[in-house]
Amino acid sequence: MKLFNRSTVLLLLFAILLAACGAPEAPAAAEAPAAESESQTEEMGTTEDYLNASREETVILDRTSPLQGSDNWNPYVRGSAVGWGYTEFSDVLTLLNYGSGEIENWLAESLTPNEDHSVWTLKLREGITWQDGTPFTADDIIFSTELQMNNDALGQHFAYQEWIESVEKVDDLTVIYNLKKPNVRFKLERFSDNICGVDYFVPKHIWEDVEDPATFKNFDLEKGLPMGTGPYKLAKITENETIWVRNDNWWAAEIGLKKLPEPKKLVMSYTGTEEVRLATAIEDDYDGLHDITFGSFQALVAQNPNWIAFQDEMPFVWPDPCARSLTVNNSIEPWNDKDMRWVLNYVMDRQQIIDIAYEGTSIMGPYPFPLYPSMQKFADLVPAETIAKFTQPNVAAAEEILLSKGYEKSGDYWEKDGEELSLEIQVYEGISELERVADVFAEQLQRFGINAVKVNLIGGTWVEYLDTGNYETQSGWQTCGSIVEPWNTLRTLRADEVPPQGERHQLPHSNRFRWHNAEFTELVDQISELGWDDPLLFELTARALEIYYDEIPAIPTAQSKKLVPFNTTYWTNWPTIDNYYQRPVIWCPSFVGILPEIESTSK
Repeated sequence: MKLFNRSTVLLLLFAILLAACGAPEAPAAAEAPAAESESQTEEMGTTEDYLNASREETVILDRTSPLQGSDNWNPYVRGSAVGWGYTEFSDVLTLLNYGSGEIENWLAESLTPNEDHSVWTLKLREGITWQDGTPFTADDIIFSTELQMNNDALGQHFAYQEWIESVEKVDDLTVIYNLKKPNVRFKLERFSDNICGVDYFVPKHIWEDVEDPATFKNFDLEKGLPMGTGPYKLAKITENETIWVRNDNWWAAEIGLKKLPEPKKLVMSYTGTEEVRLATAIEDDYDGLHDITFGSFQALVAQNPNWIAFQDEMPFVWPDPCARSLTVNNSIEPWNDKDMRWVLNYVMDRQQIIDIAYEGTSIMGPYPFPLYPSMQKFADLVPAETIAKFTQPNVAAAEEILLSKGYEKSGDYWEKDGEELSLEIQVYEGISELERVADVFAEQLQRFGINAVKVNLIGGTWVEYLDTGNYETQSGWQTCGSIVEPWNTLRTLRADEVPPQGERHQLPHSNRFRWHNAEFTELVDQISELGWDDPLLFELTARALEIYYDEIPAIPTAQSKKLVPFNTTYWTNWPTIDNYYQRPVIWCPSFVGILPEIESTSK
């Protein structure tokens, strides 16, 4: 099964990720200073100057849901507003470049393991400063790590408890991570934004005086909070906007590592539904959009040809690593019965989902992970006869299961003991891809005789219901994780036990499917300690996938795509298939890699 026609060419780049993500790093930056740009040579501006920057000096980015928790910018707690710029405009320790397959060093000069990957040594670059001018050192790394290790209400506490024995300072620029067990994925997983996330570091000189870091909101614009080391700092918040101004003293530009970005102001803005977002984009009031439908993209470029996509021809998309699935709550009746989950699978017409929901811009998804070339060897572990059950609907098989369970078709719907068989599919409002998938599948279920309804929820509620088990099914991506090896996806289904309804799963394992299989969990734990070239990895993965495809605790639906247009009216040099210097998304830490590269059209 080939992925996205022309995109197959770009995805071949992922074949080198297997080597790139183990230990090798991108070559060190040259010592010579980077070429000065106009923004580096012009006189530094004040916050007020940059708040008043012209449209030509501003980048406006799209958000798909309203701003919530705008006074909370604590990166270590749930419900904060960090996804409104803090995540996207902050520096990272290292950064996985999807285009080259290399892990590039940013804050880190190097991050290297010992022979068995149980000890990792981090060396920071010289000259890094916080936005108030205070040096960024090993003390900040150790403070941030131990803060989370010692407080179960914070960030990565449970992951650190599982993996990190201790962190120790060698000197101001060197930290040693002593792990509890070997972890070949440590750099990729924790610090490189492999799947839209990194571990955050906070300034010790500010946070060490905080009485309760779990309730600290990290928000005081006059004091420079939230404070990072990145090229932009938060300057203003409105009802559904966050406004960021350029940090002209950005350390990376000072030492010649990166060019100072040209935009003086960045705006994150929510305007409403996809129709409203589209109208806003047509008027040049956005420079970058979240994922939109193919039909919307056609309408956009017809009325404003300055908008471009990642590919300049059909299907126009960037292949996203998070395969789509129907997230099933395996702890509630009747879906705690695997046979009933098979009913849902047999009814699902995936090709129709591709044709209607994706308008032909994706492919069917019979796997819980992306069909990148780097994952093909693991996809090949699944027998063809198994995959065939996920590529064609089999309504007769679904009916046979229901009849064997005592269901009868009465009128439009199947019933048992006088109770109609129904299904609720919850959707993250504003993510049009997932809404459309749910619409098509709900209609398929209705035709078959299951009274399915789609329910839209705002993002925070959708996640809360997912975490606490307050759902039957969701249109989602919760098996997301793997891009070069199987563990990161398999671990999403790992569980020692299923928590009571209404309670969250015990971190660091977040099995939101509420499914427990002891053998599967043991296999995943064994896989976690294996290198990618270990023959045992394939043996254990084959068995884990055999269990998964028998139980189907999550039902794969489609390979994901992102149609993420950029506007060239004011800014050019956005990432494309022919200029793939960074992944083309505006909602992940990798966006900081785009900022120094885009160029003004008004120069």
